[in-house]
Amino acid sequence: MQTIARELSFVLAASALLAASAAAASAPAPAVPVVAPSAPAAGTATLVTGHVSAATPSGEIRDLNKGSPIYEGEVVITSGSSFVNIEFTDGGRVLLRPESRFQIERYQYAGAAAQPAAGQPQAAQPVRQESAFFRLLKGGFRAVSGLIGHTRREDYAVQTPVATIGIRGTDYEVRFCQGDCGDVTPTPKDGLYAGVQSGSIALTNQGGTTTPTAGQYVYISGSNNVPTPGTVRPNALTELPDPKTCN
Repeated sequence: MQTIARELSFVLAASALLAASAAAASAPAPAVPVVAPSAPAAGTATLVTGHVSAATPSGEIRDLNKGSPIYEGEVVITSGSSFVNIEFTDGGRVLLRPESRFQIERYQYAGAAAQPAAGQPQAAQPVRQESAFFRLLKGGFRAVSGLIGHTRREDYAVQTPVATIGIRGTDYEVRFCQGDCGDVTPTPKDGLYAGVQSGSIALTNQGGTTTPTAGQYVYISGSNNVPTPGTVRPNALTELPDPKTCN
């Protein structure tokens, strides 16, 4: 009887241990906080309405609020009826439309060079490698360019699914429709719509380059199409406020 009792006690203890181990394995893991990158922020969200988030290159998602930093490599995502205005460190601004995905693919800006004290000689300054390369994955925006790209135009570009956008000192807007522009009646055709408020832009793809200037608009249906700009505003480009005023 004592042997049977000891065996039964062992079986019960083993069963309890297995149950505890299974419970621990099935328990949800503690949330891992998203750690901000160590690199300086590329910009700051000066206005956030609705739900806006940023996806890091490693796949982590963090919500953005007014004042949140935004980093190189992140994809900024706006939900329906949501807007975010990003002010970059070179003074450029981008106001994203609802249901947009906009990647800060590469961004480097060192800022203005330090000035010597009165009476001191100007020291040689190292050449700064500046760049602002973005990618529009979905939706659209209105942008006012900053200092990057004003001296070397090749330092600034926005890739879209059908064309690459370059600037000429510019306030411009774009929207890419891919079956998701149903907020406009009649529903716009799929493709890229662009317009210029001031300055000019260059849209380049396999078909060539088109350069709308202030007051001109263009619709690009595909990567082999570069039509002549016109003066009629496409209904796809519902008006957005000046990003410089969105704080």
